Amino acid sequence: MTAASYKEAAVIVTSRFVQPGSSSFKEYVNYIDRKEAIQSSKYALYNDYMEDEEKATSLFTESHDRLDQEHKEKVKDAFKTGQNRGSILYQDVVSFDNKWLEDNGIYNRKTKTVDEQRLKDITRVAMKDMHEKNNMGKNLVWSGAIHHNTDNVHIHLATVDLSPPEDQRGKRKQKTLDQFKSVYIHKINDRSKEYQQINELIRKDIVNKKKETKTFSTFNRKFKKDFMTIYKQLPINRKYWNYGYQTINHVKPELNKLTKKYVQTYHKKDMEELEKRLDKEVEMLKKSYGKGGNHRHKDFKKNKLADLEKRMGNAFLAEMREYDKKVKKAERANHSKAQNKTFQTMKRNAAFNQMRYGLDRAIHSEMNSGKNKAAYEEMQRNIERGYSR
Repeated sequence: MTAASYKEAAVIVTSRFVQPGSSSFKEYVNYIDRKEAIQSSKYALYNDYMEDEEKATSLFTESHDRLDQEHKEKVKDAFKTGQNRGSILYQDVVSFDNKWLEDNGIYNRKTKTVDEQRLKDITRVAMKDMHEKNNMGKNLVWSGAIHHNTDNVHIHLATVDLSPPEDQRGKRKQKTLDQFKSVYIHKINDRSKEYQQINELIRKDIVNKKKETKTFSTFNRKFKKDFMTIYKQLPINRKYWNYGYQTINHVKPELNKLTKKYVQTYHKKDMEELEKRLDKEVEMLKKSYGKGGNHRHKDFKKNKLADLEKRMGNAFLAEMREYDKKVKKAERANHSKAQNKTFQTMKRNAAFNQMRYGLDRAIHSEMNSGKNKAAYEEMQRNIERGYSR
């Protein structure tokens, strides 16, 4: 038998399991501080315990809010069948801080009434999620009951597998048990609106405004200098200019420093508001999960600030890509001009050489023509001399 518990929290989850051959629920009975013990060979009797009218309202299941006698017998028979087939009996108890339930509109301290329908609906979501994530099969039967016999409202849950695998161990993943608890917390204390406001503050009020304001349009020379320092260290291939790529890990610290300076300069009030909202949510998480809570409250603020750094980093990198495109375009234009100038020079030189070659040929031809004429005249003179003799 094993247990996983959470202390000093608004929601406490305790999970246990009993092997089909176990002699009793002794450890479980010690946990709830009751003298009565229920034999594990009588899995069906556990449902009677859960439904004790002095402690709880009627049993509920995945598909029924309140079981009549016929359905109760069917559930008991299913538990007997599961035990006979060698299934482990899974036991979960979800306990709540009544003040926390009251703050969230589920418990009325004066009338001592509970919004059971809401708790049942949330339980169905939580159980389905946990069973699926633990790969517990599709032939499960579970029942539950909301107890009100202690200072804390709590829910007892029992599950058996009608087609148990041979290698069943009973132990479920801690991660899925944590998620099981989180379902209750998020469904009861819905902070979606607050989270949305935090995300809008980061993405809309800070990051999007940075995208609209280019670094070189500001009068802050320091930002331009830092911008160029990072730009010169980036890889040649622009496709790697993304905050999530390891190829730019060497410039991320400088990017984060640039983000911090920029936010402190242009979004100081926004950042103060963000810090205030994050701290409030951290306190809510501490109360819900407890001071331990796998450091969930610490991770929340850290993760949100890391998200701001990532988004701002990508905003600066996007601006650097545009800047690089302009630089490369200008370089290509200058190179093209240089090539054109060289071509024109070569063209002029070729024309000059061609003209010079033609002139040389003309002169040579002229010279040859003069020589031929002189020789012809000399021959004529020689002929005339011969006739005169």
